Amino acid sequence: MKVLNQYLISRFAIWLLVVLAGFGAIAALGDFLEMLRFSNRFELGAAAAFGFTLQRLPLLLLDFLPFIFLFGTVFCLLRLSQAQELAVIRAAGLSVWQFLTPLLVFTFVIACLIVTLVEPIGARNMANFSAQQGEMTGVKAKLSFSTGGIWFREENQSGTYIIRAQKLDTQDPSRLLQVEVTLLDPEGAFSRYLEASSAQLAEGAFALQDVKIFTGTQLPQSRQQFSLPTQLTLASIQSSFQPPRTVGLWRLPSYIAQARATGMDVTRHEARFQSLLALPVLLLSMVMIAACFSLPTGRIFSTSQTLGFSVLCGFLLFLFNDFVGLMGELNLLPALISSWTPAVIALLLSVSYLLTTEDG
Repeated sequence: MKVLNQYLISRFAIWLLVVLAGFGAIAALGDFLEMLRFSNRFELGAAAAFGFTLQRLPLLLLDFLPFIFLFGTVFCLLRLSQAQELAVIRAAGLSVWQFLTPLLVFTFVIACLIVTLVEPIGARNMANFSAQQGEMTGVKAKLSFSTGGIWFREENQSGTYIIRAQKLDTQDPSRLLQVEVTLLDPEGAFSRYLEASSAQLAEGAFALQDVKIFTGTQLPQSRQQFSLPTQLTLASIQSSFQPPRTVGLWRLPSYIAQARATGMDVTRHEARFQSLLALPVLLLSMVMIAACFSLPTGRIFSTSQTLGFSVLCGFLLFLFNDFVGLMGELNLLPALISSWTPAVIALLLSVSYLLTTEDG
């Protein structure tokens, strides 16, 4: 059995690499053309576009993983069936579960390695690309946040100021709560320190409410309002928080905790985290779906029918998974349910089908 398992895993791995190369070439070519158009806007040339594509490629391939495992399983089982190897295995008295088990174990191990090792690297590369894109387009994130609140620094003609806000208003994301402002003169020396209950982002300025102004050792002055000029907009504030795809698996839990403490909506990040955890189960369901149509080849389905039904069911599962995942991102379903339900349902249905057809 050990030799047989090693043989089956080797054949499966070869077909996965073949399909991966095919999907990788398609994804790289399509993304390279897009990056080439982007690079030409800034006169960077094809070399820069190719570098951008290499940075984005790991996460692009992550989106194709369900189809890679689907087609890899179909081609592997079809080849074993056409070479009469599956017939010999069945004649030796092995059940379908005995020769599918090594493929499923291999899929689960590879999926875990991809989620824990490859995805964080891809997320970091995507974050680097986003930073380069922001520098070239001039749309740069000025904000950062931690468990201590939201911070950003801005320079203008009268000097520099640093703002720390405790959190965003959950009802109005353009309103900062519990604001502290440190103002520096053009030479970088301390000028004033402000404390305000809130700061409302308006057109080109922050409108601070209930302000206390500290200047050196003098007693603080109180004002009802204080205007602070800024180049920030609501869109720039929202875009300053990292998109879910640019935060790796290992950083997501702490990022979610810090972002939630600032009042940010972390629904999309929670959905991303749960979908990454559910990816091994989704890939297992893709392998089982492929097995449902590939194993009866020669008895029920022809080769073309096997490919057609496998692609159809895999595509329907992919659409269903995306649809339910979108409901999770929109907070219409809990992230845990939206991420795990499609994969678990597909896995249970495929197992039930094989139990019926193979074991009666």
